[in-house]
This record gives sequence, structure tokens and C-alpha cells, in this order.
Amino acid sequence: MKLSRESVQPGDGASFARLDFDLDQFDARYHYHPEIEITLIVDSEGQRLVGDALENFGPGDLILIGANVPHQYRNWQVGRARSRVVQFDRALFGPALFELPEFSRVRNLLDRSARGLDFSPEVKRRGRTQLERLFSASEGPDSVIELLALLSLLSSEKRPRPIASAAYSQPLKLKKIDRLQRVLNYLEGNWREPIRLEDVARVAALHPQSVSRFFQQHLGTSFQAYLVQLRLGRAARLLLETDRTVVDIAFYCGFNNLANFNRHFQKAYGRTPSAYRSTV
Repeated sequence: MKLSRESVQPGDGASFARLDFDLDQFDARYHYHPEIEITLIVDSEGQRLVGDALENFGPGDLILIGANVPHQYRNWQVGRARSRVVQFDRALFGPALFELPEFSRVRNLLDRSARGLDFSPEVKRRGRTQLERLFSASEGPDSVIELLALLSLLSSEKRPRPIASAAYSQPLKLKKIDRLQRVLNYLEGNWREPIRLEDVARVAALHPQSVSRFFQQHLGTSFQAYLVQLRLGRAARLLLETDRTVVDIAFYCGFNNLANFNRHFQKAYGRTPSAYRSTV
């Protein structure tokens, strides 16, 4: 599956898009668009890829994705996948508005969105309420006013967390993006199995020695670190949603050594698998 450019089409009489999705699963396309996007997950769990960062998401997840930042959402399971998405062109408000001192925080927020931004639980909670107002507003000035109110709220976060790494740069060549998507799809379909560097090199049509450099360039991490992160995300979900033993989960998720699984899990989540299950 290739990286695709999404064409954002606001409704009649609207200058930006308000999308309320209620699906069996997200379409998992790796895509980008020139519009800035605010996404709220209402009901679903899985992993999202924003820039070079693969992270888990669940109900209440609220992030801001900058213009032309590639992103993708994948569900853990087919079921109900509901999200609310706002997409708007920065030019919607014109350059003069952001030059006003009253809008300096909003301008800075949008400037920093090139890596994607995550917010504190309190700002996410208030953001969900503001999104309700935005989606309830009628077409016309009220909808634009509510969008500005949402951006003002998000800009009140003193230190929103950048999602993609500091080294992230948006890939420019679609051929490389196509290669990355093939690799991600392969790992998604085979993450439980032993995966050799040679297997990934074959999928990517690269020399094995070039695979690590390819991952570092596009995802800001090594192939092995990405695969571990992918498996840990699955393991964390199983710890929360099932009664399977830690040993069973470790081996099911592709770790052939329990001590190795415990070490990686504690490094990623700040606690042992057993402690994670009992306290989260």
C-alpha cells in the first residue's frame, strides 16, 4: 500500500472539514494532506504512526497533526472504530490574524505541529468538550469561532509533547515511502514470527546492511527497536484485556526469553509486566 495524498473536501458552505467516523475499523492508509488535522479517538484501541513515532492509542486520545505529516491508524480488533476529525488549511484564517499578539500562542502551536503534538490529560478532557461544541455548531461564523476556541485551548498547553522525534524530517520521495509502507505491512502481518534482517531487506528491496540505515532515516530508530516496540504494544494490550500469564504473553508476542521481555517492558513502560497489569 502506497503513501497516498488525501483530498480533503469540506461540506457545502464550509471552509474546513468536520468528520464524524463510526466504522468497523479505520482504513489504515498511510497518508498525508496539506491540511492540519485534530483527531479525537472516541471509541477504539490500536497503534498510530505519526511521522516516525509508533504509539498506542485508545478512547480519549487527542492529537494535533501538522500539514503534510504522514500518519496512519490501525485497530487492534475489528469492531467499533469511532473518531472525530477536524481538518483545516492554515490559510483559513489568513496571515494577518496570526500576526496579532493575541494569537501568538496559536501561531506557535501550529508552527510546532510539524512533528505532531500530544497533550496533557486535562487539556484532552477540555478539548473533547470543546469538540462537542464545534461539531454541534451550525455552518457559518459559529463553526469558525468554535474552531478558534479549540485552537486557543490547545495552545494553552505550556509544553505539548512532540510525537515524532527531533530528527524526523518528512520524506520527500514517494518511492521511499512506498518501500517503507511495504516494510510496515510486512511487520504488521508477521510480528509474532521470527523475523530476520534478511527478510526485511527482501521486502524493502535493499541490501541487509542498508536496512538499519533506512529505518533510522525514516523512523528514527533501528529495525530491531521498532520490532520490539511493535511487540510490546501488543503485549501491553494482552496484559490489560486477558488473564493469560506473563510467560504466555511474552512467547506469544515473539519474545523467546522471559527475562529479555521483562527488561524491554520495564524500560518502555516504567514497570514490570505484572505491575503494569495490576496498577493500570
